[in-house]
Amino acid sequence: MALEMAGLKRRALLAGAGTVLAALAARKFAARDAAAQGTPQPPAPPGVEMRPLSDIVLARPPASLPAVSFATLDGARKTLADYAGRKVILNFWATWCVPCVAELPELDRLAAGGQFPALAVSADRGGAAVVKPFVASHGIAHATILLDPGSDAAHALLVAGFPTTLLIGADGKLRGTLEGPAAWGDAAPALDKLLGA
Repeated sequence: MALEMAGLKRRALLAGAGTVLAALAARKFAARDAAAQGTPQPPAPPGVEMRPLSDIVLARPPASLPAVSFATLDGARKTLADYAGRKVILNFWATWCVPCVAELPELDRLAAGGQFPALAVSADRGGAAVVKPFVASHGIAHATILLDPGSDAAHALLVAGFPTTLLIGADGKLRGTLEGPAAWGDAAPALDKLLGA
């Protein structure tokens, strides 16, 4: 138990340290995207650096996940079982988390490609009242926004810090985890290979 707690504390500290490092890369990616699209992008928060996909910790063998549910922005319920047969990117974030906010547009770009549902699960305690205007003001239109205001799903899935992304295969099993923000927008080919058949 003590070792487990020490591990959780270490992971939480590393995730917190990643907050400072993560903004620099996000600014670089935003500038690259703005130049490519010819549209102005707001600058990323200073100090946010996106983690490479090579930092994904693979689940070997793929692990079964507990049954969890989330609220939608309109008050309905969703479960992971609702996405059975599809490869899913499940991201836990919060509006107050600087690296999460830098990463959210990347998840939206990934979801816009249509190959993967990008489920962005907010842990904000204020629920839809806080999250709905936030995603609207940030132009998030493609990622599926879900709510976990009591962090019940985050705890059941052993999420230690924000942002954390779980990569789930079409068989519903966990294939990998990445703690910290990443540039998911152009990652569909690599994710398809990683998540298997």
